[in-house]
Amino acid sequence: MIRVLRDQAFAWAWLTLAWVVMWGTVSFANVLGGMALAAALLVLLRMPPLVIGVRVRPVAAVVLVVRFLLDVVIASFQVAWLAVRPGPVPRASVVTTQLRSRNELFQTMVAEMMSLVPGSLVVDLDPGTGRVSMHVLDVETATEAEAFRRRVLDQERRVLAALSASTDDRPVRGRR
Repeated sequence: MIRVLRDQAFAWAWLTLAWVVMWGTVSFANVLGGMALAAALLVLLRMPPLVIGVRVRPVAAVVLVVRFLLDVVIASFQVAWLAVRPGPVPRASVVTTQLRSRNELFQTMVAEMMSLVPGSLVVDLDPGTGRVSMHVLDVETATEAEAFRRRVLDQERRVLAALSASTDDRPVRGRR
């Protein structure tokens, strides 16, 4: 019961903050209105409790964030170079990767993080099979597609390590 109230209080605070940010000014009326609207939303639009079952591992989380930011910076320069370099227009491919985890939260996190890296975009994510299909810039050969698949699986490994997944969510060794 205490956990449910804590989670509701957390959601209530975030909804209130979102309301104030949307109005653009912090005033008594905006905060009070946001609090009232948040309370109404939480009562009228009851959501089932989200059971995540993960624990954040701080060192692995730092590795995940640092590597993600590094990937974003490197890919930004690569895409910028593809845009201004002389020569033919870069080709793209749709690359499908079999994720190891069957947990939809982890699959979504991996797909979104890969999609936020310039040059790749999620086309489809099938949580039932664990397959993510991504449109990838400047991938023409099977070797390049396999290298991208390895990057996706490495990202998934870092996500699972950072969030201390339960044994059901940890990747099965050898499955690709």
